Amino acid sequence: MTKPARSFFVLSLLILLAACNEKAVNDQTSGKPIGAPVTTVEVVDIPVSYTVPGSVISDGRIVVSSRVVGFIEQLDVREGQKVSRGDLLVRIDPSDIDEAIRQAQAGVRASQEDLEDAERDAQRYATLAPSGAVASETLRKSRVRADIARAALDKARSALAAAEAQRSYATITSPVDGVIVSVARRRGEMATAGSTILIVESREVLLFKAFVSERNLALINPNTPVVVRIDTLSDTPFAGHIRGIVPSGDEITRRYEINIVLPNDPSLVPGMFGRTEIVLGMQKTPTIPRGALVRRGGIDGVFVLDGKIARFRWLRTGRDLGDSVEVVAGLAGGETILAVVNDTVRDGSVVEKVERAR
Repeated sequence: MTKPARSFFVLSLLILLAACNEKAVNDQTSGKPIGAPVTTVEVVDIPVSYTVPGSVISDGRIVVSSRVVGFIEQLDVREGQKVSRGDLLVRIDPSDIDEAIRQAQAGVRASQEDLEDAERDAQRYATLAPSGAVASETLRKSRVRADIARAALDKARSALAAAEAQRSYATITSPVDGVIVSVARRRGEMATAGSTILIVESREVLLFKAFVSERNLALINPNTPVVVRIDTLSDTPFAGHIRGIVPSGDEITRRYEINIVLPNDPSLVPGMFGRTEIVLGMQKTPTIPRGALVRRGGIDGVFVLDGKIARFRWLRTGRDLGDSVEVVAGLAGGETILAVVNDTVRDGSVVEKVERAR
């Protein structure tokens, strides 16, 4: 084939392809219009939320320890056991305490007798002093001795009160309604002052403990209600409120502890993992009806009306807002889109507007 013939063939082929494409477009745009409801993209105020992970903790976790030294005489509770306020938890052998009480009582009696003897001497010398039978110095010393004996009696009584107070510490009862979560000692072991015997956890007040970033710290309003979702409870939402933010952050992570008071719900247990959603403010964002969102070729988008022609446009969507969906990118407020799309609508289809949705 000569060069002019080859050029003529290529030109003819291009003209034929162009004619086919023009015919396809004319067939698509000049077909019977498809009736479809349309709607306008609205710009609404939606909350800007900040989600952080955390855990459920008890606000009443109490470490029970002994204030006295002695062998543990009774300790019948175990991990997981429920206890009520006032239930007996631990009893320490009070033998040493009882002995200390007896010694203190003996000291009080001795001091009492010494004081009475000193007061009798001082009274007698005071009677004899005016007649000169007793020197004034002897009277003075008798009175000083009585004062010293009186002070010694006060000291002995204080020692007795302290010993008797130790007696009450030998019996330890539960300070709250809760559950035993840890037992560090057993019956027969030695309890020392300040050492942990067991831990009881109250379920009266539960908190959700999380850590917020330094960047969002100033945006959090403590008076704003928050929502907590627990993973093991199928993301069930629990309404809570911020009790406080610890105004001291970690110097490495730059995060600050936040405590959220949870509702009194029996399904909530300390140690559960979840996430809290904190509203930082409001933001104007385009939204579309859920029914307007379609998938074509594995891509989510909507059909935007260009006159009477429907053009498919890819979207990047955000949060689910119930009956509507947040549009992150791809649409602007005021644009007209198809509110409901069926399988007959294609890119370039002619659309006839019907009853307006929304």
